[in-house]
Amino acid sequence: MKSFFRIITLFLICLLPLSSLAQEKAKDKAPATSRAQKKAAKKKWKEQRKMEKEHAKSVKKHHKRIQQKKTRKEMRKEKRKGEKMRKNKREFFLVRWFKNRHR
Repeated sequence: MKSFFRIITLFLICLLPLSSLAQEKAKDKAPATSRAQKKAAKKKWKEQRKMEKEHAKSVKKHHKRIQQKKTRKEMRKEKRKGEKMRKNKREFFLVRWFKNRHR
């Protein structure tokens, strides 16, 4: 009986390193799945971002469409003025000279 337990114990000790190798292989596969998960998450994020941008565009377009003609003209004028300011350009000299000054 003692020899039987010794044989089983020896057998289990011999199998112990094999089980540790099996665990290392599982760790090698984990990054591959995490990489695939990251790729899927990035794809999902891009699609969601695209949908949000499209929604924002449609809201802005709707806002512009519901304005009156006079308001749309003013909006265009302000947009052009803002673009010039962002480009760091001055207004036309005649505009600066004859600007309505409310004092």
